[in-house]
Amino acid sequence: MGLIRLGNSGLEIANPIYREIIPRELTFSQQNLLGINPQWYVKPDGKLDIEKLLDTYIEFYKQHSELITKRRTYTEAAHHLLFMAWLQRIVNGGGHISREYAAGLGRLDLCIEFAGERFAFELKLNSKIALAEGKKQLIEYLDRLGLDSGWLIIFNRGKIKDWDEVGKRQAVNDRIEVIWM
Repeated sequence: MGLIRLGNSGLEIANPIYREIIPRELTFSQQNLLGINPQWYVKPDGKLDIEKLLDTYIEFYKQHSELITKRRTYTEAAHHLLFMAWLQRIVNGGGHISREYAAGLGRLDLCIEFAGERFAFELKLNSKIALAEGKKQLIEYLDRLGLDSGWLIIFNRGKIKDWDEVGKRQAVNDRIEVIWM
């Protein structure tokens, strides 16, 4: 049928139109639950206030993530889908989200384009190699795309024991900030 193919980094949605539509459909119900005004995240100069967006997402995640991530369907992808749904509502106000953004032979998880700026995100589920692998990948993508900085978001797979640790931000170097979810 040609919906998926084996690409350089594993299975991927073959058709570019479906590559945009399928993730949107998977996150549509979550998007409708979000009471977000996209203009809250736009600075007076028209640029995206990425720090405000991330801070607010962290608070939202702390309050509502279990409603989505503890369901039986899409458990592995739930964290990613929730983040994409959050971003989609905001970026719909004047930007674009590229999922699996081509960067050489690799694929950056998310690239937000808004008012002439690009923001790079690599998303990982927590594991023994998530931090090291994510940093390595993100640096390569940043170099390839000519970006100064990006975010590595690492989602906890298990039951959260200390909610104060959720959203902890850690500068790894002058280019990468890790957000522990």
